[in-house]
Amino acid sequence: MLAERSRSETGTSTEPQSPRTNPISSRRLDRRLAQMKSHHLHALHAIRHFLRTRSSYDVLPVSFRLVVLDTKLTIKAALEVMLQSGVVSAPLWRSTLSDDEQTERPVNEAYSSRADGRPGFSGMITVHDMIHLIQFYYLTASNYDAASLDLEKLRLERLREIEQTLKVPPPPLLWIGPLRSLAEAGELLVRTHARRIPLLDYDEDLGVETVISVLTQYRLLKFIAMNCHETSGLRASIGSLGIGTYTHAHMQDRRKRTPLARLKTGPDPPPDAGPYWPLQTATLDTPVSDIVHMFSEKGISAVPILDKDGDVVDIYESVDIITLIRTGAYYQLDLTIQQALAKRPADYAGISCCSSQDSLADVFDQLKTRRIHRMLVLDDADLPFVMESSASITRSRSDSVTTKDEGVPLRSKGRLVGLLCLSDILRYIIASSIAFITGGTYLF
Repeated sequence: MLAERSRSETGTSTEPQSPRTNPISSRRLDRRLAQMKSHHLHALHAIRHFLRTRSSYDVLPVSFRLVVLDTKLTIKAALEVMLQSGVVSAPLWRSTLSDDEQTERPVNEAYSSRADGRPGFSGMITVHDMIHLIQFYYLTASNYDAASLDLEKLRLERLREIEQTLKVPPPPLLWIGPLRSLAEAGELLVRTHARRIPLLDYDEDLGVETVISVLTQYRLLKFIAMNCHETSGLRASIGSLGIGTYTHAHMQDRRKRTPLARLKTGPDPPPDAGPYWPLQTATLDTPVSDIVHMFSEKGISAVPILDKDGDVVDIYESVDIITLIRTGAYYQLDLTIQQALAKRPADYAGISCCSSQDSLADVFDQLKTRRIHRMLVLDDADLPFVMESSASITRSRSDSVTTKDEGVPLRSKGRLVGLLCLSDILRYIIASSIAFITGGTYLF
């Protein structure tokens, strides 16, 4: 945390100060902490002002490709288009009037799409839809051929029926105008827990709507990292800010080491909680089916993979499901995680890692150079930014190696203490109120 880091930098112990502590050194430390707090707050306010003065349209590149799928397409044809285009999600478009579509009540009149069965924008297909699809056929199909044959007939407009069968709540139909501010778009992403939101332009005179693009959490945070230099002032550690999800054991350990610090702590774990609660974990021998059920039932998108010693060696993400679909193994959910990870492409970049002591500015620096959707938070002793995938580890590799292209240190494993997602960062940046606490550490 910030207080720990500042004291270690000045050679001062993190334990409670004795009466013989030099008062001059103590005042210098307090002034330094106050200055860092002030700089952090100033940078945070500047970033929020930046978001209010930029539109969602500003995030879009000069040239880009957009894939929009008609709801009359079969699921198999839609998946083939997505795989060929290299996308994991796409807007859906209803080209004809649907008579049997049930009318859904919009979540918010200012942002929600018309869901009354008329032609027009009809939502998104995402990785979670594919997860529900795989889970559905794993539970209902008698064999691979039967599932493949059904995919050739089932249309995208019937996806919601599969969700009803699995008793999964349907995703809200959301959109936002491209000229709305990034602050509004970010607030909508945070409030609805969505990872992406379509940009929809609606002509009131003609009654015509057009899908412009899709704004994702990654695009928004990457835009901030590349265009808002004030991110360098976010020097407080992610642990002290409470950004991310941390194991209960790690939070208790930090409280013992810094009894004067005021840390964000969640509820006490249930009696049957594992050592990494509240994080969901698995091993290399866990069947893929168990992970798919976790994704669907828990509403999560990543599960850290642990070895027999309890060290994290990899992470299985929802986008890894795309690899199963690409290789035709989406029905073979009895594969182990180790077998599934071996199907990753050879150019897989590795797993981004950080420490709870790393500053938010450090994380934004990584967003400038790497495509990051989440980071494993490792013990302070394991500080490299990239973890080598377990699928690419060989016996001849040492425990710590360096990539040739980026010069980024790699490790084969580390002790898991938490998980940092883009939604955690965005939630902190977008937050409208700041809770300032004076003391050994501070929270926003």
